Amino acid sequence: MRYTIRALDIKSRQEGMSEFARIGSTLPGQKIMVDKIFPLALKVKGVRPAAINILKQEMLARNGDVVTSRDMLLEKEGTADIIIEGTYKSFAGLIEKLKLQPFGLKGLSAELRDFIKAHRKKQQGIRFTIGGRKFRTGSLPLVMGILNITPDSFYDGGRYIKREDAEAGIKKMVDEGADIIDVGGMSTRPGSKPVSVEQEWDRVIPLIEFISKNYGVLISVDTYRSQVAAGAVRAGAHIINDISALTMDPGMAQVASSTGASVVLMHMQGTPENMQEDPRYEDVVDEIYGFLLHRAELASGSGIAEDKIIIDPGIGFGKTPEHNLIILNKIREFSYMGYPVLVGASRKSFLGKLPGLDAGERLEGSLAAAVWSAVNGVNILRVHDVAETVRAVRTADSIISTYR
Repeated sequence: MRYTIRALDIKSRQEGMSEFARIGSTLPGQKIMVDKIFPLALKVKGVRPAAINILKQEMLARNGDVVTSRDMLLEKEGTADIIIEGTYKSFAGLIEKLKLQPFGLKGLSAELRDFIKAHRKKQQGIRFTIGGRKFRTGSLPLVMGILNITPDSFYDGGRYIKREDAEAGIKKMVDEGADIIDVGGMSTRPGSKPVSVEQEWDRVIPLIEFISKNYGVLISVDTYRSQVAAGAVRAGAHIINDISALTMDPGMAQVASSTGASVVLMHMQGTPENMQEDPRYEDVVDEIYGFLLHRAELASGSGIAEDKIIIDPGIGFGKTPEHNLIILNKIREFSYMGYPVLVGASRKSFLGKLPGLDAGERLEGSLAAAVWSAVNGVNILRVHDVAETVRAVRTADSIISTYR
């Protein structure tokens, strides 16, 4: 049996109670358990009732605990999600004890051992590679400037359609400190329809060639089509930024693997044409985390090097404003997965719905989201406003690094 394990980032009493409520804990139980929050809280999905009882007994004996539905402790069949709380020392003792236990606990022992080992390593920083350059999580995030060669993108549609405007935009972003330029030839805003492969190709390939020949900046291509991605990498792109996480074109994984490009795997519910019609989740962070973990494992199994996989929870892609805020609040949890995390919240509509602003008035909201993301472990920020983001993030990093 394979379990999904997620390290929770519980920052307050209310967040703890909300997490406990999601797995069926009663209100009195939530109040008791929230006062016992430990350094490490791991959510484990799909555990059998007999196993839950053993886990609870073993963690209580080690001054830890297990949070679950009270009713589930009395059941004999089915499975439930649980939260195991403890210190690294108590988890180490639990793992040893579970090696001899039935009900799937022997397997869980091995998975907990591997997860905690990786979790501690991730906290020290993991390495990732883009275009032959080595980076490490835990350092200042890379800033990815957005270059949309489209007439209908939600914020900058039409701005870079003329070649001279696009070239000027590229120079401006490089001068402002962009680490990566993300070139897109097809709008993926809510309600947008796809353009032909030929039109997308004609928009992005010449500009990628131009950037590659004239600047040392890293280059990303924003496409879910393998033909365009292959051409872009040949022209000089280092990253394939796929909003579908390799699901919309069966040839994309092979292109990423054979070219050695890094790949961004993004979560999206639905398609750009219909994703905002009525997005629903039982637990938005849980579902996106599980999806991205699965897609990353499939990408690795397809021959894409693990240090070239980047994950993106897909802010604004099949999410309500509340979903987007929850994702940002819990963004640190995605970094525990072991891959660099990209966030693209820049100028998006949920930032405007809070104070009632249109896209041209969302700079401050975009900067707030960028700084929050950077402080909480995000490694790449995809933005429209490069100079402002670079300044804001560097200032935040200076404050944090005072005691680093």
